[in-house]
Amino acid sequence: MDEITDSAGAHVRWTNEPPSLVLDGSWTAAGVKADALLKAVAQALDALPAGPVRLEVAPGAELDTVGALVVEHVAALAESKGRVLDHSSLPEVWRATLALIDRVAQRTPPPAPAPFSGFASIGKSAIDVVRHFFALLAFIGEVTVHFLPLLVRPWRIRWREVIVELEAAGVRAVPIVALLSFLIGVVLAYQAGVTLDRFGANVFIADMIGVVVLREMGPLIAAIIVAGRTGSSYAAQLGSMRVTQEIDALRSLALPPAEMLVIPRFVALAIALPLLTTLANAAGLFGGMVVATGGFGLDWSVGLQRLGRLGHAHYWVGLAKTPVFAMAIALIGCQAGMSVRGSALEVGRATTSSVVQSIFWVIVLDAIFSIVFRRLGL
Repeated sequence: MDEITDSAGAHVRWTNEPPSLVLDGSWTAAGVKADALLKAVAQALDALPAGPVRLEVAPGAELDTVGALVVEHVAALAESKGRVLDHSSLPEVWRATLALIDRVAQRTPPPAPAPFSGFASIGKSAIDVVRHFFALLAFIGEVTVHFLPLLVRPWRIRWREVIVELEAAGVRAVPIVALLSFLIGVVLAYQAGVTLDRFGANVFIADMIGVVVLREMGPLIAAIIVAGRTGSSYAAQLGSMRVTQEIDALRSLALPPAEMLVIPRFVALAIALPLLTTLANAAGLFGGMVVATGGFGLDWSVGLQRLGRLGHAHYWVGLAKTPVFAMAIALIGCQAGMSVRGSALEVGRATTSSVVQSIFWVIVLDAIFSIVFRRLGL
């Protein structure tokens, strides 16, 4: 038997009959020097006769994950020399540590990705859409089951949480809604004014701004801002609660998450969005009038008179859409958060998905309302 002392605490002994490498000493972070060990093991493998080499452990030898990583390099070195190391003689603890290091290191390459197939991709996307539709439908049914009894007993609604959500979704959104609506009014007035000014019809700028802002742009801009701001926050909040198992804790206490978490947000947004739409209408009209009077010579009194002649129908037609927009945004955002499974990465995906879906359905619903109102002559 020969012994090679290759570091302060780790030793390698080898024998010819049978060909064996015996690991002795402290195979730990404090006891191994990888370069010296591997050099010594290479010399031992060259000296041993051909054939498999048993890997053994001397009594009292120690091993940690750093030493196990060095043993993995020893196995790789033996493989490069065409030698096979037999681990069957290693203690159970050593084999478990080596298996852990082998899993972490991922020495086996990952499987090759499946070749791209257009038909398979389309089919998978279609299945995902159908599954998502049924999941959303089931979620709407669950919320409806819990919400209908509260209409009969409204004192059971968690009004304190409703007020908190109303402040977050409504009051804090006032600056951004007012600013963007004002700018939209400015843009509309400039675009309309350039065309109407060619025909000397500047007086009709106020009419055009009033109709477009009150019927379409005010409700639509407010809903899109709320979808991006509030709908995403609903998905992120509930998704984080799913990850931290707070929603599971509510269920274990026999407290329905739909009643505790979803309905207060639903009610708050149904109240906040019509108010924000009214603000958006006022800011949009003001922005349009500023441009009409300052850029195209329309008198303030004339402009206000033209707006007054439009009547209240345009305002109520636009405002009638907002509760439906609010319900769609709240349900989509909450369902995206409640469907999170796993990690924070899923929370981010759910948040992104909620924003895209909310804006998509807001525009779809607005188109449907436009067709219906046209059929009704409104």
